[in-house]
Amino acid sequence: MQGFIIAGVAVSGFFIIFILSKKNRKRADLLLILINLFMIGFLALDVLIRERITPTLFFLQALLPFFLFPVFLLFALETLGKKWNTLWLVLFVPASIATLYISADLYFLHDYSEPELLKLYNFPPLAHHVLYKSNQILFIASLIWLIRKLREYRRNIKENYSYIDPISLRWLSRFSWIYLSITFISLTVFVISNLHIFPIDIQTAYSIVSACAVLTIFYLSFHGIRQYSVTEYYTKLQPVEENTFEIPESKEKYKASSLTGRELESIYNQLLKLFEDKAVYCEPKLQLQDVADALSVTSHTLSQTINTLAGQPFYDFVNGYRVTKLQRLLEDPAKKRFTILALGMDSGFNSKASLNRVFKEHTGLSPSEYQRRHFHN
Repeated sequence: MQGFIIAGVAVSGFFIIFILSKKNRKRADLLLILINLFMIGFLALDVLIRERITPTLFFLQALLPFFLFPVFLLFALETLGKKWNTLWLVLFVPASIATLYISADLYFLHDYSEPELLKLYNFPPLAHHVLYKSNQILFIASLIWLIRKLREYRRNIKENYSYIDPISLRWLSRFSWIYLSITFISLTVFVISNLHIFPIDIQTAYSIVSACAVLTIFYLSFHGIRQYSVTEYYTKLQPVEENTFEIPESKEKYKASSLTGRELESIYNQLLKLFEDKAVYCEPKLQLQDVADALSVTSHTLSQTINTLAGQPFYDFVNGYRVTKLQRLLEDPAKKRFTILALGMDSGFNSKASLNRVFKEHTGLSPSEYQRRHFHN
């Protein structure tokens, strides 16, 4: 266990140094540094409390989760591109309450001896239970809310961009699900331990939960320091910041539109002609705004046209054309001398991972399997 702690502190320290060395640090980078400092604190306190428990060590270990949760939520909101709002400070209300209560209990209301403090650590009273468990339940609810917002975010960028891998935040969704699972499991484990349903050592349980949290924070840091924002990846943007979080269903979204069915069909026919004659889908970073400019319509009008008549967002519409072209290239005997990646790039895909995933979503086969089956038949 001590080797894991040393390695954990070293890795977190590396992430902190790496982030500090970045030239253009964002607020999300600073929050990521704070998260890693919390992880170092978790690991150090785990070692120190095993040696000897003191009121200060008890205080710090009890409060770290209260501050880690809102800092992570702030990091997630920053990564999503949400504009800073002072209302976000409400996230720290539970941490403030916990700080006041625990500090009063440890330093003003009681003078705990080491055995009493150890008993308080292993068998917390009802007030401590309510404080700790309510914070975990609140964070579980917050994570569920965040996962929902991440889904809405991906729906939004699919309406505007044809290549979303660097900005999709799938890693943040995975982390949120993992963190949600860890929080739920830790809540269950500590309830079982506190109620003596099964004989679980509280220190062992805490160490296991801390180890799981550390591993997930490493995952978060690895992807967080590499994450592009939409504005960093795309030079010309369709504004999305304000509707990132609230994306109504298509019928409601276009309910107030004055476009007639005939006008929609006319724009849609122009769109099909543009894609078939100019093959604009071969541009890897094609955006909804690019196509709207080419057709001399607004992006909102074009989005409505595609969603209404094609029944899919811009992302799926464009990649459908790319898959069709790649299928033709894979079926061409003269193209067998080229790699699948080269053919995919020629079709408008921007990476091997995206072409494999999108192609399989559309055909049920990987590009290599599709090519083998075609020539085998």
